[in-house]
Amino acid sequence: MKSDKKNLAKNTISLVIIQILNYVLPFITLPYLSRVLEVDKLGLVFFAQAFMDYFGRIIVFGFDFSGVRSIAINRDNPEKTNLIFNSILFTQILFSLISFLFLSLIIIFIPKFRADAIVYYLTFIAVMFVNLTFGWFYQGVERMKFITILYTITKVIGLIFIFLFVKENNDYYLVPLCNFIGAFSACIISLIFIKRVFHIQFFVPKIVNIIESIKYSSQFFLTKVGIALYRQTNAFVLGLAVTTTAVAYYVSADRIFWAIFALYNTFTGALFPYMSKNKDIIFFKKILKYLIIIAIVFSIFLVLTSKYLILIFFTEKMLPAVNILRIFSLSLGFALFIDALGFPLLGAFGYVKETNMGYIVGGLYNLFGLMVLYCFNLISIYSVAILVSSTYLVIFLHRIYYIHKYKLLSLKEKAY
Repeated sequence: MKSDKKNLAKNTISLVIIQILNYVLPFITLPYLSRVLEVDKLGLVFFAQAFMDYFGRIIVFGFDFSGVRSIAINRDNPEKTNLIFNSILFTQILFSLISFLFLSLIIIFIPKFRADAIVYYLTFIAVMFVNLTFGWFYQGVERMKFITILYTITKVIGLIFIFLFVKENNDYYLVPLCNFIGAFSACIISLIFIKRVFHIQFFVPKIVNIIESIKYSSQFFLTKVGIALYRQTNAFVLGLAVTTTAVAYYVSADRIFWAIFALYNTFTGALFPYMSKNKDIIFFKKILKYLIIIAIVFSIFLVLTSKYLILIFFTEKMLPAVNILRIFSLSLGFALFIDALGFPLLGAFGYVKETNMGYIVGGLYNLFGLMVLYCFNLISIYSVAILVSSTYLVIFLHRIYYIHKYKLLSLKEKAY
């Protein structure tokens, strides 16, 4: 048990570093890009990223939950670990090919996408390789330092290339190209780590093993679908119904909001494999007290500093994003506890269906809200921000209902 908690501490530190790289490094490039690119071109880059994230979720297919859980449970069984890894690897390759084909059809038949085809293709390839760095494997074996190395490679290479090659507004298409180079490098190095350090043997699994991996992970994939319905869909709809300029304002605020969230998410991410293995509800309740304090501090901080954060990380031309960020800040506490009470608690105790359903309920609520706003011609950056904030509340209440129903926080000892 002590060794598990020691690993938890090490993994938490690694994930903190990862999230700093994942969110802080882009905030080095964002001020630069917001000055070099016009708002509409920056919005196009953001719009392409939001659109490609749908394909990214298909490629991941929930393996960042199911893969973590499967590897964590079977990591002492080399034969089983090899089978799990290769089944997921070839499933992701298959889904990547299917996604690329579907994207090509969209670009061919829809003029809006065909006009900037190179941006969408390059963004897709970058997203594909980001999702083929196998972070779920390292998290499952609780060796997050390898993820730290890979994220460093991905982000630093992308950052360097952006500063070197994106010099004017017409260079906007080079942004996803630079991100692709970093992601591709990390993918290759990850495969080398997995082969040489963890002694994974690459082989083509049987069709039945691929089907089993898809079947098992499908319930986790629903989580990704639900999240996409209230994260990427909002920016995507703004790009279709309003302008890419509106997308730039919305995503600028969203990036800062989720950077705060990511710092909080570092611990819950490390807590999931620990709780899956140990079911230590006593330890979880102790940690929850500190998580509540952190959530309150983050919320107050974001309310008070919204304007300054926008000016620091962007420019004055992005000031319309300030009120969006303030709206987000009102729901930060709910967003944080959606994560903490999800897989580290409900999911770890076997209530995966209930955990996933919370995201689906929230996603459908958000999608219905977007439809209503569109029908009444009320879609704007502010109405969408209010909608997504209320979505966090809906998911939070869903979490609370099932935690109360199964009396998880009332347990007095570890449950196996």
